Amino acid sequence: MRTCFPALALLALVPGSTSFAADPPAAQKFCPIMTTDEIDPNEAKVVTYKGVKILLCCDTCVGKWNREPSAYLDPKLIPALAGMELPKREIEQVYCPVLKERKVSSKDPFAMYKGVKVYFFNDVAKKRFEKEPERYADRKVLPQLPKE
Repeated sequence: MRTCFPALALLALVPGSTSFAADPPAAQKFCPIMTTDEIDPNEAKVVTYKGVKILLCCDTCVGKWNREPSAYLDPKLIPALAGMELPKREIEQVYCPVLKERKVSSKDPFAMYKGVKVYFFNDVAKKRFEKEPERYADRKVLPQLPKE
């Protein structure tokens, strides 16, 4: 009868080949909605998604999260979500064209522009866009814009 002990011993020598305990995910550093707002874990608002604790920077973000969590599930901003199967966003647009570091959802204010809906973080951003749409109409931020 052959034993597998030599093979197991070799595996132990290969870096990353065995893992008896998963490394904990990196700590969340930024709000997944106001993406440049650094999170203070002692002051953050807390929501959960499938058992994952998610930190938000303020009550405004809690309200946005509660309306449409799927819009903000980003493993780059919430490392604990890495490897999880996440629902698809309801809209293609991810960021506000005026407040470019803030994410939007299908529940946020919108305006029609060139026949498509453009979503905004808030009504102030929407009004700015409506005054100068060409200034903010960037296809990198608004992938839903028609090709010209």
